[in-house]
Amino acid sequence: MQLTTVGKAIWQGARKAQELGAAGASDPLVQERLRKLKQVEAFRKHGVSWPEIQALVGISRATYYRWRRRLKGQGLKGLLPKPKRPRR
Repeated sequence: MQLTTVGKAIWQGARKAQELGAAGASDPLVQERLRKLKQVEAFRKHGVSWPEIQALVGISRATYYRWRRRLKGQGLKGLLPKPKRPRR
């Protein structure tokens, strides 16, 4: 009888998939926000002004910096929308 084990890389890949699923990586809103962040960064790299970026991408400068800060601090989970209802 031959015993086989699951390799370390497969376990790590499965763990990463669980983390991404929990972070909402498959959520279309998270993907859309991430795409907009990348677009703004590309436009800024090429020297496009903020009013033009706002017209092209459709987000304000404050929203860009807010999303970027939340992405760095919390990862993809930070791009999920926050609940609007009151806590109490």
